[in-house]
Amino acid sequence: MSTRSCFFFFMFCTFSVFGQSVNTPASTTIKANFTMASVKAYQESATLKIEDYYQYLALLSSEATSEILKNEIKSSIYNLFEDNKVKVVDFTSSENATILLNDLIEKIDGKNYTFSVLNFENSIIASDYWTTKYQLIVTQNKIPIEFNYFQKIGFKPILKNFGSSKKEVWTLFLGEVTLPQL
Repeated sequence: MSTRSCFFFFMFCTFSVFGQSVNTPASTTIKANFTMASVKAYQESATLKIEDYYQYLALLSSEATSEILKNEIKSSIYNLFEDNKVKVVDFTSSENATILLNDLIEKIDGKNYTFSVLNFENSIIASDYWTTKYQLIVTQNKIPIEFNYFQKIGFKPILKNFGSSKKEVWTLFLGEVTLPQL
């Protein structure tokens, strides 16, 4: 190989290596950033967020909750989700249809629901979410109704500001709620 050929080969390899490292984004997949033990801990944390969601719904549906507190509760519910336009199962209807979270919140206001969430099972992880299956017991007027739901849990890096600096922080978000497919 001539000197000139070696030079071009060297330059080609150098630019290829640098070009690949510059163009390759940091991995945003869960498996690439966390051990399975860490993921299980985050999944446990997600089950607590699901429980919080239903506790907020119970408070929101209570006739005894003031309007000022209801506004704070709604804000807390929306903070649990990545998107306010997420679809959830309408447990108030016998049709088991999905409706927007906003619509469910308005529908249960002052209806005195209580909730029990049991038997959490987490699915295999996708690149930035997993699905949690759980049993929900909804009680109104002392009549319990049992459901089995699947809820998507988003887990992804979000750029957050800490004073004058920015840092990438992995954050859990609740997602859509669906019924098991028959």
